[in-house]
Amino acid sequence: MDDPIYSKIRESSNLYTLKARLLFEQIQESCGQFLGSDPQHRATKDFYPTWWELYLAYALHNAGIQLVTRADRTHPEEGPDLLAENPPVWIEAVMPESGGGADALSEPLPGQVFTVPIDAFVLRLRTAIDAKILKLRQYIERGTISVGDAAIVAVSGGRLPFRFNEGPVPNIVRAVLGVGSPILEINRAARKIVGRSIEHRDHVMKKSKCPVDTDVFLRDESAHVSAVLYSSADCVNHPKRPGNDFVLVHNPKAFVPIAHRWLPTGNEYWLDKSSATLRSRIG
Repeated sequence: MDDPIYSKIRESSNLYTLKARLLFEQIQESCGQFLGSDPQHRATKDFYPTWWELYLAYALHNAGIQLVTRADRTHPEEGPDLLAENPPVWIEAVMPESGGGADALSEPLPGQVFTVPIDAFVLRLRTAIDAKILKLRQYIERGTISVGDAAIVAVSGGRLPFRFNEGPVPNIVRAVLGVGSPILEINRAARKIVGRSIEHRDHVMKKSKCPVDTDVFLRDESAHVSAVLYSSADCVNHPKRPGNDFVLVHNPKAFVPIAHRWLPTGNEYWLDKSSATLRSRIG
């Protein structure tokens, strides 16, 4: 049985699903050779993860990053989803769902006031990142990824509610660098801002009151991961130039760091090691 989302897009009964179908056909034709198996067939069974891999490949390819076709890889059907070259960067893609139970994300009811559940959103990202950190380590242990190669976890928020409700500090940054909200120090007498900083917040709480660490990039056990890349796009809601929505967060502990501006599109964040200050390049 075909994936219901794939079926709707194939039928193209309205402008939105037609737009999604045209983009899918374009990116599949342009970048299908960079993915494993048969992306067209995989999309019929599980549309969104395949769409994310294709969108990711398409955006990177169009940004000038050289990708290796599956046929040209040493083990065509093994390893992370994408491989860039010059320098070699392995990219493992993941597209988390809303989850279940008390910590699940759900769309707010129409017409009702709601609070954006930042902690629950960050939790969905952390769960997905954890799984891929482990998988990348296994690839390294098996020799699929060379010790001197960089590796990225590429996370899509395309199936998550509230993905367009980002604050000044993106949720993907909160998920890995142990930071929270911006802090302003105000001199009330002078009525002016006298200092700016970022809250230190190294965990989020589940509904069960169980803490989940959010400082994974400040720990040695994740040093084999060079960065995380995040996108909020879905098959209908995406920028005119795919990739402009990307957020790249560097791992300050990385054994093989990625150069700043390796990703020539979107935004990037990193910690200044000398001052432990969060830095960014926007656009």
